[in-house]
Amino acid sequence: MADLFKDVKKTIEKYNMLEFGDKIIIGVSGGPDSLCLLHVLKELSKEYGCGLYAAHLNHQFRGEAADADAVFVGEICREWGIPAYIEVFDVPAYIAKTGLSPEEAGREIRYRLFDRVCEKVGGNKIAVAQNLNDHVETILMRLMRGSGIDGLKGIEAVRGNIIRPLLEIERYRIEEYCAENNLIPRLDRTNLEPIYQRNKVRLELIPYIEKNFNPNVMTAFSRFSELIREENDYMEAEAKTMIQGIAEIFEDRIVIDVSKLVTVHTALKRRIIRQCIEKLSNTLNGFEFKHFEGVLELAQKSTGAAMMLPCKIKAYISYDKLILAKCIVKADKKCYYKLKYNYNNSIDTAYGQIKIERKKNGEIGKLRGQENTIYIDPSKVKEGLVLRCRQAGDIFAPIGMKGSKKLKDYLIDEKIPREKRDELELIADGNEIVWIVDGRLSEKYKITDETTDIVSIKYIRG
Repeated sequence: MADLFKDVKKTIEKYNMLEFGDKIIIGVSGGPDSLCLLHVLKELSKEYGCGLYAAHLNHQFRGEAADADAVFVGEICREWGIPAYIEVFDVPAYIAKTGLSPEEAGREIRYRLFDRVCEKVGGNKIAVAQNLNDHVETILMRLMRGSGIDGLKGIEAVRGNIIRPLLEIERYRIEEYCAENNLIPRLDRTNLEPIYQRNKVRLELIPYIEKNFNPNVMTAFSRFSELIREENDYMEAEAKTMIQGIAEIFEDRIVIDVSKLVTVHTALKRRIIRQCIEKLSNTLNGFEFKHFEGVLELAQKSTGAAMMLPCKIKAYISYDKLILAKCIVKADKKCYYKLKYNYNNSIDTAYGQIKIERKKNGEIGKLRGQENTIYIDPSKVKEGLVLRCRQAGDIFAPIGMKGSKKLKDYLIDEKIPREKRDELELIADGNEIVWIVDGRLSEKYKITDETTDIVSIKYIRG
């Protein structure tokens, strides 16, 4: 008993899991692991001044046995003076609805419960009872799925506000601790049947390795995961630093310079893409190796190449940029303002103000050099001036160039990214573009020596 208690305390101190005054929500199923965790933290709470709260989810997987588990947890928490929050949720129905595996669905609903209890009691830590065997099982399962280095770290001792004080303790020691302290846990018979992949690893694969290859496989894999974790942390830090030099980060997108990305080692490229995706989606759940590889392959393609990723993230190439963007449905931007240009006036728009003034040709020398201002010959306007966004059939004759071209072709030639084109504001005369606001003026509307009257148009943003 003393040895396990001492080793759990070492793990807690090694990973700085607890601070004085923490309020800890403990996931308690009623099995050996969670009962051991509850008992150990009950003893440690005196030293750390922690508040303890138990949370139990009845998944409704096992009928009356599951109901009895909930009763057991409630009774032992009352006996030990620990508030218990017990919830019933039809996880089998949720699995049918979502298509998740039993393990994924159960975990998702459990952690929802933990978060709610945390919020209700003002908790700041969630303690779960995964042990060294769970850790090794996870590594083996990920290894067989072809996981990268990040996955081979196994289960993390601390992740956010989640702590795992038993992570370096083998299961047989937990069972011995329960026996020594007269703790009689509930047993889930399905854990003894090789019906799930994890159970097969636990009941068949690990015993086979212990018997035929290495009786100390738990220690070996624990050491392996520690080395992996240290190297992974270093690589993650390197990738994070590199992102700052090759990417621009916005709220809804990340723009990566392809010419810089291609100079990075492949091992770091993947991490850069993973970190960028995680920054946009706040999760890597649902993302697989094929998604990261697909984005890297995309970086070798030309403008227009694109792919959809989980969490409504779109990856696409725009000239020399690889862009990862949230697919946000925006309100249809139909800006349309008629401009009165036969007298001095101003118009407030959704994004600023337009000031229009009439001038004589003799005043033109005083007008040069004003920011966001153009000067046009009003006699050349045919249908009337409007401020609007682009639309099909727009034509533009940029000043200094001969002839007209489709606005779309002009924007492509100028390498204006596709996502920016619909954001452009234009002053137009019918389908003729007079001015791309903040951009070029049309050759057809510029003032000449023959111009007598001048219209000055100034766009003030904000």
